[in-house]
Amino acid sequence: MNATSQNARPQLLKARVRHTWIASVPLLAAILVSESSWSDDSALNALYRWAAYFALMICVLGRGWCSAYIGGRKNYELLTIGPYSVVRNPLYVFSFIGVVGIGLATGTVTFLVILTLLFAAYYRVVVKREEAYLAAAFGEKFAAYAARVPRWIPNFELWTEPGEISVKPRYLALTLRDSSAFLLAFPLLALVHYAHASGALPVLLRLP
Repeated sequence: MNATSQNARPQLLKARVRHTWIASVPLLAAILVSESSWSDDSALNALYRWAAYFALMICVLGRGWCSAYIGGRKNYELLTIGPYSVVRNPLYVFSFIGVVGIGLATGTVTFLVILTLLFAAYYRVVVKREEAYLAAAFGEKFAAYAARVPRWIPNFELWTEPGEISVKPRYLALTLRDSSAFLLAFPLLALVHYAHASGALPVLLRLP
């Protein structure tokens, strides 16, 4: 792997974090003045809350699981074991599940659809750029891996795992810390709902 390839991935990561924050601001502003048109006591609303909780827990645990394999190695190795043996982008797959969870936690189909479409559109571009980096860094090895392992939909028939792996606790802890931000959706949305109910925040939109 040459120096150019080593420097490319951190730059991609910084750009992804910056774009995420830029997209989050208008979405957060919309959530602050919006409320679900469904009754809090409706069965559908309860189903959304439970589905959101389940999706967010899968996201956090799944991202931690992936980090146990790739933490501290992604800039230097091509991982093809564990979750990376069944899908090429397992971290993003679990992040997508987390985004769906946040959409469900809003209690509206509207934000669920918006968040899902934004994630799908943006990360389609992100993955293409990252795979271009991997192709440049690992050549034929990555080409063979990409030909065998699907990009988004896991194929568990491909599962391979060594007898043991070397885990770097620092990177695992960082991933769990970052992933726990998904769980903040519950208390933050509950706070917004309370602010609407108390009149501290105006409700300008009632969304299905």
